[in-house]
Amino acid sequence: MDRKTLVEESIHSGEMEGAYVSAEFRKDADEYVKGNIPIEDLMRRTKRRWDPKRKKGASHAG
Repeated sequence: MDRKTLVEESIHSGEMEGAYVSAEFRKDADEYVKGNIPIEDLMRRTKRRWDPKRKKGASHAG
């Protein structure tokens, strides 16, 4: 299965279960689909977004 299909199916599955899929995640997932970032970076960005210590408006850099 290709990256695009995997991401689309994952998002759909999450939404069917009631998960909120943010525009930020969708943007990062698109970068993964395009091959601009590896899956590890997508996961790291996603985890960082949900870190309770993260300041609002913090960038993905770092």
